[in-house]
Amino acid sequence: MKRKWLGILICLTLLTGCWDTRQFKDIKLVLAIGFDQNEDGGVTETVSIPTVRRSTEGPANETVQVLTTEGKTPREARDHTDQMIANTFDPSKAKVILMGEELAKNSIQPIFDQFYRNPNNNLNAYIAVVEGKAEDAIRISPPNDPGISKYVSGLLEGQINATHSTGENIEVLHGELLEPGIDFAVPLLKVDKEQNLLNFEGLALFHNDAYSGEFIPNHQTTLLMLLEGIRGKVASFTIKVTDEEENAIRNYLTFRVMRNIQDMKVKVENNQVKVDINVKMKVRVVEYPRNHLTSKKTIIDLNEKLSELLTEQSEEIIAVIQEANSDVFQVGRNVQSYHPDYWKKVNWEEEFPNITIKPTIEVDIVQYGVIS
Repeated sequence: MKRKWLGILICLTLLTGCWDTRQFKDIKLVLAIGFDQNEDGGVTETVSIPTVRRSTEGPANETVQVLTTEGKTPREARDHTDQMIANTFDPSKAKVILMGEELAKNSIQPIFDQFYRNPNNNLNAYIAVVEGKAEDAIRISPPNDPGISKYVSGLLEGQINATHSTGENIEVLHGELLEPGIDFAVPLLKVDKEQNLLNFEGLALFHNDAYSGEFIPNHQTTLLMLLEGIRGKVASFTIKVTDEEENAIRNYLTFRVMRNIQDMKVKVENNQVKVDINVKMKVRVVEYPRNHLTSKKTIIDLNEKLSELLTEQSEEIIAVIQEANSDVFQVGRNVQSYHPDYWKKVNWEEEFPNITIKPTIEVDIVQYGVIS
């Protein structure tokens, strides 16, 4: 008899439900959220809510509801949205968080405070800044894509794979917002109203928790990533190496980075910070109409030319970064860790734009295809 009751007790224990379960039928999942600053200094929130309607005949249909509300804070704007929809507002599956540039230029920390305080929120959601208003980006209906969240997340994942972006999400952003000596960059998007699409414009440079207004254009973002020691699945460059050909296409060379080594050294000498960033690339030529790549001299000349041009571009990138006062290389963190006495006696925000950062790029062509 005792064994019988013991068995029943074990079964009851194993079959109990979760105390914090949430029924899908009782919530409205919000997959994409956009934040803008309104005229009163408050927040305008735009959300995309997909709804799948089952059909007795044929496949289910998905409809997307887009709502815009305002509030003095992001949480109040969310509450106003909750008052307009059936069931309960649930951002726990949000894939993308977009911010209008005016809001981003003020401060983004208050926007994300609500996400960090609720354990149900998705901290893996991608972050991006939108030229103009985030609402315009949320409201586009991209062709051949079921919803804005899948479209934007797919677009951003593509930039990560192509070494155009680091893939900043809410979780990674938290430490960078709070720790001194670290800044960051997030994708900058622009709405193309004619084609009903979003364009990746480059990387928006942040200082502390605000967008500086400066950005690295999309044709230079791959080089910035390599300077940071980051490479996605593919890293390609198309560079003009000569002016000799009448046919303009023949003046360009396209190569793909196969291996890269980044080495950053930070020194403090005579109360001055000097940073050397060396990047070595092993590359494969994927397009070069002029050919003759079997010639050793041609390879040596191209290696020198590509190294020189990429070093010049790196200097341009660093000039923009220092102009924006955006320490994306985390030099300040290095100084704080290894030169604490110097760190304590300087104001790093005033110091960073004036330090010396010297980049050196070394290109080595190791593969050039099957034709000469």
